[in-house]
Amino acid sequence: MARRVLPFIVILPAIHLLLRIGFWYYNRGMFPGAWPQEAASVFFRGLQQDWASLIIANLPTILLLLWRMWERGSAVRNALSLAARICFITANILALALNCIDIGYFRFGHHRANLDLVYVLADSLPSFRNILWGYWPILLVFAGLVSVIVKLASFLPGAGKVSGGRGVSANHQDYANRRPSPPLLVTGQLALLALLIFSLGFPGRPVIPATPLLSVRPATLPLAQNSLLTWAYSVLHRSHELRPVAYFTRPTLDSIVTSSHRLLPGGGRQGFQKKNVVLFILESFSRCYVMPGDPLKASTPFLDSLIRKSLFFPCSFSNGMTSNQGIVSILGGLPALMDEAFYYSEYANTPLRSLGNILKDSGYSTNFLMGAPRDHFGFGKFAKMAGFDHEYWKNDFNDDRFYDGNWGIFDEPFLQYGARVLDRTPEPFLGAFFTISMHDPYTIPGQYRQAFDFPDKTPPQRVVSYTDQAFREFFSTCKQMPWFRNTLFVFCADHWIDPNEGRVPVSSVTAFTIPIFIYDPASDSGRRNATVAGQVDLAPTVLDLLGYRGPYTGFGRSLLDSAVADSDRYVVNKYGINYQVITAEYVYGFDPDRASGSYLYRYTTDTACRHDLLNRPAVHSVQQKLERLVKANIQVYRQALAARNLLSF
Repeated sequence: MARRVLPFIVILPAIHLLLRIGFWYYNRGMFPGAWPQEAASVFFRGLQQDWASLIIANLPTILLLLWRMWERGSAVRNALSLAARICFITANILALALNCIDIGYFRFGHHRANLDLVYVLADSLPSFRNILWGYWPILLVFAGLVSVIVKLASFLPGAGKVSGGRGVSANHQDYANRRPSPPLLVTGQLALLALLIFSLGFPGRPVIPATPLLSVRPATLPLAQNSLLTWAYSVLHRSHELRPVAYFTRPTLDSIVTSSHRLLPGGGRQGFQKKNVVLFILESFSRCYVMPGDPLKASTPFLDSLIRKSLFFPCSFSNGMTSNQGIVSILGGLPALMDEAFYYSEYANTPLRSLGNILKDSGYSTNFLMGAPRDHFGFGKFAKMAGFDHEYWKNDFNDDRFYDGNWGIFDEPFLQYGARVLDRTPEPFLGAFFTISMHDPYTIPGQYRQAFDFPDKTPPQRVVSYTDQAFREFFSTCKQMPWFRNTLFVFCADHWIDPNEGRVPVSSVTAFTIPIFIYDPASDSGRRNATVAGQVDLAPTVLDLLGYRGPYTGFGRSLLDSAVADSDRYVVNKYGINYQVITAEYVYGFDPDRASGSYLYRYTTDTACRHDLLNRPAVHSVQQKLERLVKANIQVYRQALAARNLLSF
């Protein structure tokens, strides 16, 4: 008995401990001060998370083997043995795969695996070959661990050879093929019960992905988590993720936040001008790439010159962490307050009335352009929901000479194609481009590789320089077209990306820093607006610049609205398990499961967010204000989507 059980209770947890160490080592730049200071807490809570994951993964195998113990028929016993081996190998390989994927993917998503990973992987299949080559050490470790799992399966009852070459057959007088004696059975049941108590928690305190917060800091939480548990929890928690909450009465709620707005006349702006709008959603553009004076700035001479002539928001943040969240925030006005992409969720039938829908109803031709294959990441689905009647993809470009071999058509040729599409589109028009070249494995066209081979820059920074060149050529072409000076050009990133590839500490603030700026060739003046700006603020700001007056739905406010004080502006998003609000000075994290704050940092002076001010008397009023904001946003978001109505609920 011991010979059969020992490999499982020793080797399986050891494998997950090895993966945890690998996770930390590969992403150590993102966890400053976490090791060895918090090693003991991370180890204990990590072991608990690992055992919970192992119980989840192997429960079917355990049940099949228990059934096999009491079964008399040899044919049924053999079938149960085979089913147990299949379940064991499949479930444990899935657990390995999720943890190995997170080793490489964490620096992009900043959280352990959740439901959204299903959609990300499905849409990334065409580029897997090149991506895996870039992460070959992780792939090699995964292959080695898979072989260990297959070998472990041979220790299961009825699996043939076991340690020492001793065979197991239907007629062998072995414990695996006899009914267990009552004392042995009771001992095994008690041991299993002890493991269940440890791994699933005591009554009232079940082990969930947030359990390690009892011992570790929120910034260190991912180190103590297991990716299988976070993924399984996200899948099972899906139907509860937006369960209604009632933190405030309706009158109080309306005084804090609302999803229904109206742009009113004022500010000296004229009536609806119906200028063309060209919106660029910049794939994986961190604010530092174009921020003057930033030590991580990329070489972007053209965008630098454009920003100097634009309305630039140097304190701008994303409302999500992935592309399928960013596009919803920018075009739909919804922050990413659930793990699943909005347009894949059960709430996808919630009507939107944001930029695309309003301009379409106002007589605009609405066009979505992306060099990836049709409906990449489900963007085609959301484009329809967001009011775009015409779509242009890699399939429409129809020239694979410019295919990057991974994601689609390189930015420069596709932007040129897009310029020609807009030139034959009747005015007024809305054109939304989603760039793709700034994406792992960061490929640059052959003729430009030498030009952008800056030795002091990382691969992401070099591709940013290529995209800068692509925009230079695009604007050079568009300047010759009659509609150019009657057009607003809007730039906003879909999400942040680590420019230093894990070598620089990342905080819950820096992980959302993106550029937002708006260029109007007719004014060409340039000014900085230092107010806190979010992706959901972009649509009402553009509508305000156009002179649109009327209702719109979404969680943003026009950044030109003087009725909103700079001190009252904020960006709400989700960082790991925490909902958080970022203001001009502070960031506050809130855990809805515990209904309490997780952290409070004054990031303007504590740039690395290491000195937690939570529950400090000196900032009590600040904490109260930020908690009201985040709770109100959660309540409005959940109630509006549950009612499938952003106007009234």
